[in-house]
Amino acid sequence: MVERVVPEGIGLRLHARYQAHPQAALLAAHRTTGRTHETRVVEGILGVLRTAGFPDGLAVRIYHAFVDQALAFAAQDAAALALPSTAREAEAEVWHAVYGKLPPDTHPHVGAAFPLLAADMRDSGYPFALELLLAGAAALHPRAE
Repeated sequence: MVERVVPEGIGLRLHARYQAHPQAALLAAHRTTGRTHETRVVEGILGVLRTAGFPDGLAVRIYHAFVDQALAFAAQDAAALALPSTAREAEAEVWHAVYGKLPPDTHPHVGAAFPLLAADMRDSGYPFALELLLAGAAALHPRAE
């Protein structure tokens, strides 16, 4: 099995940094600046992918998906964090007030998964989305059989 080629830590650190600075996440999610730190990140991630043996075209596509996913989740999670606490609490309560009370005859899947769903939706989906992306990238590696 091919090891993960884009260190999970890069994505998690990027996400955590933007969670600490939500306004930066909202700005960075749709901008390319060409500044020093950005160009170092692009070089570093492409370097990891190319050194791991990905051909340039695939390395670029994985880089693109990796960065866009990280920035999109960072912006989404930053927007949630920017809500007043009362709004965040009201949104969290929707899971119990609405989804937890859906009739099992019309919503059997929600009913069966509700406790897990309500618990999981409290947190960002980014860590698992990152795992999925990295597993997909590993499966695309030229040496993956």
